[in-house]
Amino acid sequence: MPPSLRSALYRFHWTLRSRAARFGFLQALALAEESQRWPRERLEALRDRKLRELVAHFHANSPYYRVLMERHRVTPSEIRGIADIGKLPILTKAMIREHAPALRARGFPDSQVEFGITGGTTGNPMRVTRDLPGTVWQRACYWRGFGWGGLRLGDTWFQLFGGALGLSSRRTKDRLKNWFSGKHFLPAFELQGHNTEQYIEAIRASGARHLVGYASSCFILARHLESTGRTLPLEAVFPTAELIPDSWFDTMRRAFGAKVLPYYGCGEVQSLGYTCPDSETPVYHTCDEHAVIEVEEGDGRTSLEGEGAFLLTDLDNAAMPLIRYRNGDAGAIAGPGCACGRTLGRILRLDGRVNDVLLTADGEMISGAIGAHAFKMVAHVHQFQIVQREPGHACIRIVTVPGYDAPAEEDKLRRIFKSHLGENARVEIEYPPEIAATVAGKARLVINEYLEGAGAASAPAGKPG
Repeated sequence: MPPSLRSALYRFHWTLRSRAARFGFLQALALAEESQRWPRERLEALRDRKLRELVAHFHANSPYYRVLMERHRVTPSEIRGIADIGKLPILTKAMIREHAPALRARGFPDSQVEFGITGGTTGNPMRVTRDLPGTVWQRACYWRGFGWGGLRLGDTWFQLFGGALGLSSRRTKDRLKNWFSGKHFLPAFELQGHNTEQYIEAIRASGARHLVGYASSCFILARHLESTGRTLPLEAVFPTAELIPDSWFDTMRRAFGAKVLPYYGCGEVQSLGYTCPDSETPVYHTCDEHAVIEVEEGDGRTSLEGEGAFLLTDLDNAAMPLIRYRNGDAGAIAGPGCACGRTLGRILRLDGRVNDVLLTADGEMISGAIGAHAFKMVAHVHQFQIVQREPGHACIRIVTVPGYDAPAEEDKLRRIFKSHLGENARVEIEYPPEIAATVAGKARLVINEYLEGAGAASAPAGKPG
């Protein structure tokens, strides 16, 4: 089927779905394109209404959230809008893991929800429930952000994420859905020196003009292009999941001749911020119609502007309350004020976790994001950290919780890391009582001591990522 016909059919497919849903994805996307430039008062009115309705709904239908509100002596009538959000309880990962069934709102059977396994950044995955209508705004913000870089629904594009980890393969159904949508999947964890050319040629042959993927994997492709004196012209690259050193940012911009537009989200709430394509200084615009970001400041206060640990509120998920959820990220946020004219808020800086690249036994780079994905398959883990001291080596530090099956999980981890670092890779597993955070209070999931000792850039240096 010609790409133009496939693209037209895909857009028509969404037109039918959106009409059937009354307020479906395309209607939400059109509204999101408009609302990014609404007067701020109108945008705040939408947010206030959503929060009021959610709080009343969860107080009536989420048994555990009602208990939390009662403990904090707050009633739905006291929450008139975002200005009152500080009266509500803070939700932690531990609360979600322990009380997920009681957090889930009544009236949402399994047939009407989606389930997400998330929390892999600490190695202790948790199950989040999302209602289907609630995904509409999240998806609209996602495609609005990509649209700022010229990527439109139905266009051909490449996604450089994940991989089978040597344990599973993608289903035929998923491959067909990806083809129909124009999305081509390239497994990030399988990207190494011997097949880098295949990845580059696949993108070039497709005519795709956009690449979305782990920051480190996009950098690895760009680095290979530069080392061979070539470029791969694209319109925009959307790196995510890792903070980006300036050197990576500049290499991607040169190798792809493209705008480099990092975006920010998390598995629990999804779309949170997308880089403004018009700003002279790097800044994310927040998805204010969909989510609220607060910061916890050093003195324990919380604010809608400032810097500190993030508290996230999903304004659209009616199946499970994610209100004032502490997701482990941090940064600096501000209200509207960008010269582009959008009235959305801004993320001025992200201080999230850093995924250093790992080196195979042959000295090839692979994305450090492999750690978070590997530990989604490992049960009863509280924290993890991977330290590399030489190519083809991995010291895996694990803080366990009761129920951890060491023989089974160690065998799984060794198979995963040997399949990517090399069959002769040296994989050590340690069980410390705790894993120290950085001075900034953040957990570094992957530390490449070998690269740090060689003076290689492996830490964020001012660019959003």
